[in-house]
Amino acid sequence: MKPKWIPLVAISIALALATQAFAQEPAREKNASARFPKCTDPLSTVAVPSAPHGLFVLMFPDVRKQARSTQLLVHNQVVCGANFFLVWNEIDRGPDANPRYDFSAADERMAPWLAAGKRVNLITWATSYSERAKATPEYVFSKVASVECQNGRVPVFWEKDFITNYQAFMKAVVEKYGTNPSVGYIRFGLGLGGETFPACMYALKSHGFSPGVWQKYIFEMLDYEKSLNSPKQLMVGINSFGQPPNLEFADAVAERAMRNGIAFGSQGLSMEDAQKEESGSACEVDWCKNFKKHQGVVALELQTRKASNPARDGMIGSMVDLLPFALRMHAQILEIYPEDWYIAYDPQSPDYAQYHEEYQRAYESAAKVLGGN
Repeated sequence: MKPKWIPLVAISIALALATQAFAQEPAREKNASARFPKCTDPLSTVAVPSAPHGLFVLMFPDVRKQARSTQLLVHNQVVCGANFFLVWNEIDRGPDANPRYDFSAADERMAPWLAAGKRVNLITWATSYSERAKATPEYVFSKVASVECQNGRVPVFWEKDFITNYQAFMKAVVEKYGTNPSVGYIRFGLGLGGETFPACMYALKSHGFSPGVWQKYIFEMLDYEKSLNSPKQLMVGINSFGQPPNLEFADAVAERAMRNGIAFGSQGLSMEDAQKEESGSACEVDWCKNFKKHQGVVALELQTRKASNPARDGMIGSMVDLLPFALRMHAQILEIYPEDWYIAYDPQSPDYAQYHEEYQRAYESAAKVLGGN
């Protein structure tokens, strides 16, 4: 959920290594028969048959890892496609530029997946997860107040000049990709990264942050998303914050999203959630309750908090256990970390030898429900 930001570098070495790994990929996967329902077809096996569904690779802004994931997975039949991140300040050149928005770099990264007939999904970042990187354009910082914390420099989100400029970017994304048949859904990050968590929350208190102020801002943005009448499914990540966590906020965002026809999900899936669900207590950000309440109305999405642990140590657990749990909870979109795909399909992964067979079986079982390509 909080990827390491790596600067743009030459990718030839990474491509060579990935190609070598791909050449060693088990014949079992290369020659897999077309036994999966299609990612692009409406499926009776998911709660909202006509909405996006499938297993997707997270393509974080890390050029070397993107190259490796592409070489290993672009032709894998259990992979419906890849999720690419649209970083605001890499695309928006400012209101005085003509053209203002330059999507060429993003389009170039997506090209191999589109050529392979895969779906791509888009996640926008208005802020990053790292103090070493920025996602907000400098011209926006020149217009609005900002604060700094371990998440870096972030704007005061509810100030008018942030809202109007970010909404203009959101509109541009929908106009650019809304009619592209290869795009599945768009998740707009409204707080930290691609989520609704209030980045630098404590620092923002000096500018009037409160739970009520934050919820009002999120609702305003969700209502704006509805007004875009996007041809593509829009999505929001639900979060909680504070001590104890404010689950009412997560519930309210899920409810507002559902009313606006916006899909929602959690980027914090772990086996702790499965244990909490079994015991009758609330999952992280209350997603279990909201999934049960809204299933069949909008598409539901899950992403693990971080890469899994195939040895089942720690809170996240193994994908072998997480995928069946997610399906039982009616998730139909699963955003999966590159490292978790590597365990199954990359002989260079340190966990490949011991765990690749059970990870492959887990992905194939999920693809029989969610679709493949």
